[in-house]
Amino acid sequence: MKTFIKNLLLSLFFITTVFLQTNILSAQGKVVTGLENLLRNHLNLIEDKRLGVIANHTSVNSNGEHIIDLLSNHGKVVAAFGPEHGIKGDIAAGETITDHVESSMKIYSIYGTFRSPTPAMLQDVDVLIYDIQDVGVKFYTYISNLFLAMGAAKRDGIPVIVLDRPNPIRADRVEGPITTPPHHSFVGVAPLPTRYGMTVGEIAEMFNNEDYLGFSLNCDLTVIKMENYSREMWYDQTGLPWIAPSPNMPDLETATVYPGMCLFEGTDFSEGRGTPTPFLMFGAPNIDAKKWLSGVPKKYLKGVKAKTVEFTPHPIPGKDSSPKHDGSICSGLKLVVTDRDQFKPIPLAVALLSSAQKLYPKELQPRSRLDRLWGSEDLRALLHSNIETENVIKFASPDNEHFLKVRKKYLLY
Repeated sequence: MKTFIKNLLLSLFFITTVFLQTNILSAQGKVVTGLENLLRNHLNLIEDKRLGVIANHTSVNSNGEHIIDLLSNHGKVVAAFGPEHGIKGDIAAGETITDHVESSMKIYSIYGTFRSPTPAMLQDVDVLIYDIQDVGVKFYTYISNLFLAMGAAKRDGIPVIVLDRPNPIRADRVEGPITTPPHHSFVGVAPLPTRYGMTVGEIAEMFNNEDYLGFSLNCDLTVIKMENYSREMWYDQTGLPWIAPSPNMPDLETATVYPGMCLFEGTDFSEGRGTPTPFLMFGAPNIDAKKWLSGVPKKYLKGVKAKTVEFTPHPIPGKDSSPKHDGSICSGLKLVVTDRDQFKPIPLAVALLSSAQKLYPKELQPRSRLDRLWGSEDLRALLHSNIETENVIKFASPDNEHFLKVRKKYLLY
């Protein structure tokens, strides 16, 4: 009887969740992206202009037509700039990408010798357009390219148009520490919280205008807004098809856990690269995953189930050519998100790291990359101090009060 009631309640919860998600979409209609809004209502900004486009495989309309093809009907696309993973999104993380010419259009990498367009790359460009699907996390490098490109456009006196897209993990959630100036890098280009709760258009406005960030780019910026978008939307509530923004971000569930589980990249534990479920699965050889999980307070597992698993990372073309522990059997955990609105990925990741540090310090080995991802040395220092997990999380959980006040000025939705 108890099992029947439990299953019934779970079924009712599932039906209610689907109903609410469908209701949000039906009440507002499918989200119209900045790209589609530009082509419907703002052609005067691009008509007969020489265009430079920062784009990748996600830069499409709801029918799957690519921005370069669409813009070519109204202006001349003279240069395209591809971020990490390339303009087609099929190159593994960290791999250098070379420049080339394709159908008389110059295609430049801004994840190669240069991370932003040089004056030579922009010499024939009248307007620079940015249109890439982000994931809403500070160490996802597409917003770093945005920031650097805006600076390059200011240097060369070129207007910038940012075409807005949804924040797939909700644009009303702010979590995690702010990157401190000594730790700014390409995976932390500005003092932002890990999960900054803004769309790419909003963050472009902040980059451009906010002295709080320690700079004011002040380029000639136009943001083309979305229509029918609400901040509390998850990506699957927008009516838009999911296109993996990068090779190891195959679905929305992966993006949901990514703000926390990416921190394992800063350790010797596998973050699941080289498997079909990166970031949802993680661990290391020669550990007891059940014992590891037992050191995590249950309250940090709210909204998620963690199952013990064994997995063996292997190179996957286009995803990871040399994953950690290649060919070795790892004992670890696999996450299944059961309630994404309650789930808090960053406290869970910190609790997992704290438990691993206490039990398996030689296997975990937090290193300097963790500082760049976290935004300071604080987390690594707290882990090495071996204080209680609850205290690690307490000291590593800022309130971000000042950022929230600043952010509020730039919210478009």
